[in-house]
Amino acid sequence: MILVKLAAIAALIVAAPAAAAPQTATKPAAKPAPGKPAAKAKPKARTKLPPPALNIAEKDGFGVMQVAASDAAAFIAAWKIGDGAKNETTRTVADKPLFTLLIFRGCKADADGKCDIVADFAITRPDGTINEDNKGVVVWNKAAPTDPKKPMIGDGALGYGVDSEGPFGDYRVVATVTDKVAGTSVTTEQTLTIAPALPTPEVK
Repeated sequence: MILVKLAAIAALIVAAPAAAAPQTATKPAAKPAPGKPAAKAKPKARTKLPPPALNIAEKDGFGVMQVAASDAAAFIAAWKIGDGAKNETTRTVADKPLFTLLIFRGCKADADGKCDIVADFAITRPDGTINEDNKGVVVWNKAAPTDPKKPMIGDGALGYGVDSEGPFGDYRVVATVTDKVAGTSVTTEQTLTIAPALPTPEVK
């Protein structure tokens, strides 16, 4: 049996800035000896770029990142100190839901200085059927962040899980997030894996 619920997480949280990378001094290039031609630099091997992350999307300055955590409150608390990544996970077991949270930046304010962001969630189950019950989830409907370039955690979170009957496997969560003031939409997705719970060992 599928268990779906929404959790409103009221939080105005600003991501901690990343620490600046230390800079190292560079040595001047050595001059070639008189009468000797300068050695030709070997061409650098091309680095294969990784595919773009599906859980991140940006359009016209409006960016959204989809993350999942087994404990939404713990993720938010860690996010406050810039350490939210340690609480991210895309795997869980029966009777223990995962929470999908949306992090955004660059929303457009209306005449009253408010941003209005909503999300439509579509969840594709392991058997290919789709749950589209969670539409119009309020992500942000209040004063615009003072710094539009800083990421913020939205107020709406989607909790999703199954009981001991399953079905188990991969669940594809697609979030279409819309800045209603700007008229801009982006789509993010993640695959969540739900497995049967491990049997509790017998106490002898």
